[in-house]
Amino acid sequence: MSLTRTATCLSILFFFSIFLSPVQAAELEVIVSTQFDAATIVKGYTLESHDGLMRLGIRPETLNVATRVDLKTLDPSIMGDTLESFADAPDDEVTQRSLLGNIYLFDILNKESYDGRDFFFLEIKYPTEAQEDDRLHGRRRIYFYNAVKSVWEELPSTDSPENGSVRALIHLPYARLAIFEDEVPEVGEASWYAYKGCDCAASPDYPKGSYLVVTSLENPEKTVTVRINDYGPDRSVHPDRIIDLDKVAFAKLASPGLGLINVRVKLLQ
Repeated sequence: MSLTRTATCLSILFFFSIFLSPVQAAELEVIVSTQFDAATIVKGYTLESHDGLMRLGIRPETLNVATRVDLKTLDPSIMGDTLESFADAPDDEVTQRSLLGNIYLFDILNKESYDGRDFFFLEIKYPTEAQEDDRLHGRRRIYFYNAVKSVWEELPSTDSPENGSVRALIHLPYARLAIFEDEVPEVGEASWYAYKGCDCAASPDYPKGSYLVVTSLENPEKTVTVRINDYGPDRSVHPDRIIDLDKVAFAKLASPGLGLINVRVKLLQ
């Protein structure tokens, strides 16, 4: 190849690298920016991500001086090599943890604007799921990426199936955030214990207040709807047990004398 043709090819490649790279970057990262002036700081403001699924609530006078706040929606591929790095991984061989939806990043650009005394409110909605998918979902919690330790760490958060979202508070001026789901089995053993004498149960996977439909596998015509009001059984000790029914609820499926029965559980949407 002549020197002239080589130079021409390199010029073409350089041209495409200039004009294509920003487009590809835009597909992986979408930024919504809000300027906080004195008036906005006094009244507070709630930012919403480009996809409408993440909200950052900044309360009145949480910020001190003017600043720009960026809220980014990140394609998961940007941090794909981190998605299996957790400070506290599942402690059993049953639970599978996976990313649910996009990753989000918020940034208070003027770090002098935030002194850390107040908190920010976070809410991430579940991404759209197929209507025909009635899979029982596991615990959904918000995690933030600790770049110093190179791990995802859990934020104290509340999974609200009735609202289709997870909520948390955070005291950081910058964070990359995401919902991770601990997927759990729908089929397994049910035990019982005498507790409240009601159609209630303990679960190792679902927050208190959730309603589950429990069906006997031996007799599928027998079902009971229970409200979760306790935690257990410990999956690290009883890996095959997926629910601990109150004795009253268990008796609607089988004789308590059996001790254990095989069941299927589904979240009542």
